[in-house]
Amino acid sequence: MVIEKAFKLSLLSSMPMFLVIVLIHFFYYPTNTGDSANVVSFPPIIFLFSMNLAFTIAMSNMYHYQIYQVPEILNIFRSKPIGIILILVSLIIFYISIKQFNKHSEDPIPTSPSNLIIINGIYSYTRNPMYLALLLMQIGIGMLLSVIHIVMFTVLTYLILKYFVIFPEEKYLEDKFGDIYVRYKKSVNRWI
Repeated sequence: MVIEKAFKLSLLSSMPMFLVIVLIHFFYYPTNTGDSANVVSFPPIIFLFSMNLAFTIAMSNMYHYQIYQVPEILNIFRSKPIGIILILVSLIIFYISIKQFNKHSEDPIPTSPSNLIIINGIYSYTRNPMYLALLLMQIGIGMLLSVIHIVMFTVLTYLILKYFVIFPEEKYLEDKFGDIYVRYKKSVNRWI
């Protein structure tokens, strides 16, 4: 009886989140992007979708289907202190990144036009600090909650960000800024 209640509670928490994610994308994602990167969705929505999907699969397997056991070796990803540290580091990276955008009066939303390429501050070390922060935050939340699926689904978040957000952004920036962006791309790594 307790397991059935836990499964029901996990579904009651994850299903509304899927609904919110779909509604945010449907109502707020611009259909006419014009002068901006043609990304698949807002990166935080991708992050939330991946985390919620991982949580739903983990809870469904744990409390209902019990198809597989998570290998013991993956227990290294269960650490509240490391999870908290990763979350704090990601929040600091977000803060520094947003501060750079504000300093240059730029909008960090990928569906907005870019007027310049930010190449100083944290952007002189990584071209995508906010996406790096999303990945670190997902790993940290998974470790903090001791839900290994969330940590493992960071790979899904990474792949979606790389192929459906970063590549379109890079194409947009290359088309718009030409050699300036190509030189920046050659001098600064995508991640670290």
